[in-house]
Amino acid sequence: MQPLVVRSPYRVQVDVLYALFLREVSARFGRSRVGLLWTLIEPLAQVIAPVLIFGFILDRVVTGYEYPVYLIYGLLPYYLFRTICVQTMEGVNASRGLLSYRPIHLIDMLFTKAIFTIALDLFLFLIIGIGLAVLGFDVVPARPVEWLFSLLGVCLFALGLGMMLAALVSFMPDARAIVRVLFMPLYLVSGVVLPVSRFPSWVVDWLALNPLMHWLEVSRQFGLPHYRAMPQLSGAMVFFSMAVPLLLGLALYRLRRLSRVTT
Repeated sequence: MQPLVVRSPYRVQVDVLYALFLREVSARFGRSRVGLLWTLIEPLAQVIAPVLIFGFILDRVVTGYEYPVYLIYGLLPYYLFRTICVQTMEGVNASRGLLSYRPIHLIDMLFTKAIFTIALDLFLFLIIGIGLAVLGFDVVPARPVEWLFSLLGVCLFALGLGMMLAALVSFMPDARAIVRVLFMPLYLVSGVVLPVSRFPSWVVDWLALNPLMHWLEVSRQFGLPHYRAMPQLSGAMVFFSMAVPLLLGLALYRLRRLSRVTT
């Protein structure tokens, strides 16, 4: 008879996160090669389509920078933001059955989904960056450490907002479809494909109310050499757009957990 092995709480937590990560890989890619193929095609299409439309048909869109490189430094933070928001929002209902297991908590599932999304998106855009480098584009970030921290800030912003949206759709399930639709206009007004400098100043003043646009400007400021960010870029907007949603999301998670314990 084998002796009983008692695992430490740390080891249990690591095993839970590892199992959830493997489950996320299986759920995202599916059991066939189609899931993996679609995972690769979607980000490639979002890079190639704007390059063909704006970079060649409309000739020079960004003065002083190669448009594919300019696009990458805006598309990656937006893609991280959108995917983490949606996956966190959908993750509560999609994995509700796992909460019946005592070692698994809701925050474990949300954290695993966020880590998987970050790793997958960075890997995909690394492949795109290597492809652009082979074609002769200079894709190396001008300030790589600061740029990586800006991506971390976007991910925390998205995680907090996703947790708030998860609380919203738990009470209003129909809001899920509305949130998904809103990402399309957000894509257009955040300066992902077109520089905000091409708009009149009074339009930029209104667009600057969108915190995601500030994060995209920070990403380009650290990624592109000698990039001149919009005058409306606000450090306070960047910080509070990350801190406030994250704190509110954690508070809502805490309230949800307490309500489950008392009921």
